[in-house]
Amino acid sequence: MKKVILFSVTVCMTLFLIFSCGGDADRETDAPEPAPEKKGEIAETEAADGFPGFETLAEAADSEAWAEYFPNEFEYWEATEEMRMTTYGGGGRREAEGMDIEKMDYLEMYPFLKINYAGFPFSKGYYRSRGHIYALTDVIDTERIPDWDQRPAACMSCKSTDVVVLIDKHSDDFFGMPFAEVVGKNTVGCLDCHDHRDASVKVQREWLFEALAHESFRNIKPEGRNDLTCAQCHVNYYFHEETRKPVLPWSTGLSVEDQLEDYSAARRSDEWEHEITGALVAKIQHPEYELFHEGKNINIHSRLGLGCTDCHMPEKTDAEGHTYNAHTWTSPLVHVEESCLRCHGSWGEEATIKKAESIQGKVYAKQNRIGAELAEFILALGEKKKNGAIPEDELEKARKIHREAQFYWDFIWVENSNGFHNWQEAHRVLDNAEALIKEGMEMVK
Repeated sequence: MKKVILFSVTVCMTLFLIFSCGGDADRETDAPEPAPEKKGEIAETEAADGFPGFETLAEAADSEAWAEYFPNEFEYWEATEEMRMTTYGGGGRREAEGMDIEKMDYLEMYPFLKINYAGFPFSKGYYRSRGHIYALTDVIDTERIPDWDQRPAACMSCKSTDVVVLIDKHSDDFFGMPFAEVVGKNTVGCLDCHDHRDASVKVQREWLFEALAHESFRNIKPEGRNDLTCAQCHVNYYFHEETRKPVLPWSTGLSVEDQLEDYSAARRSDEWEHEITGALVAKIQHPEYELFHEGKNINIHSRLGLGCTDCHMPEKTDAEGHTYNAHTWTSPLVHVEESCLRCHGSWGEEATIKKAESIQGKVYAKQNRIGAELAEFILALGEKKKNGAIPEDELEKARKIHREAQFYWDFIWVENSNGFHNWQEAHRVLDNAEALIKEGMEMVK
């Protein structure tokens, strides 16, 4: 699902406390006590100079409380409401000035989705994701999850700073609590990515550390990276069957094949028997982090050491000469000069946008075409099944093809960059899906 959820501050110099006792040269000095280690802190980041901190997590959950200390960053966070569109991105459209952003209905835009997701909540409601400021509103209003009296609190795991407070209070019991009892008014904001005591960048979701414990990365060393805050939410996940806590399927690796292997080990909460074919299929959730950093093909930007924040949070300078990072997390194509042209300065803005959209356009066209081909295969297999015109062993083989093809196609379909995060890998995965669909179609002719 094409959505984006983060708030990260790049802040000032580390304060060094110098202790001196004076007197004779051989006189011993008292070394300062090391600061207590904060679980989830990212080592390379520093405390914010002049920030007094908040006494409680509850105070820090209100992002407006941070505005006094970080006015520039707060201004950009508020701007996530504006939703600037690009050719292949942006999560809404304003019909007239002053009107609310209209949600874009994917089920109307791409009718094949109703077939591909038949029997799963995404066939009932599926909108293009909007800015982070809409995260809580959109999960409250969605048609995908059950009514209020049936929703687990897990549904807001990546939608609100209140989650940090509630997990601290209730531990893993939070995820199975009733949604209606815990939902508040705070959407995604500062506390999701920053320590309330000193504003240092900090991972706040325990499920990411549980996934990292598998040590299944092959292409990067994730520890200490600022963009681990992005990996709290911009990843594929499912809910634990008993606790409802999010789980990242990284047990053997992060590539699409690795994640399919994880799903095949045991049935997951977001797998269902497809309404038309009876195949056990899975719903993938926006694996931006995985596609960018991992896969059979390695993205050139990741190989160069870049991460999410380098392109989505460009450095700015205010009128007083203070530098800070933009916190709107929109497409780099709306701030090309500050993001892309730092490395590709000779290209110019127009040529850079043209190159990027050419890459996106090819993946966009392929994923839509294959999505429609998958729907045709599903309907053809369903018809054979309904009429009893396919032997049981052939039916099971065709269902396995459906399962794998849909897993591959959906992995790219729901990834929010239209393949730009790793276009070679995106084409590879989609080509595999298409080959499987063609194999399946031969069986149901």
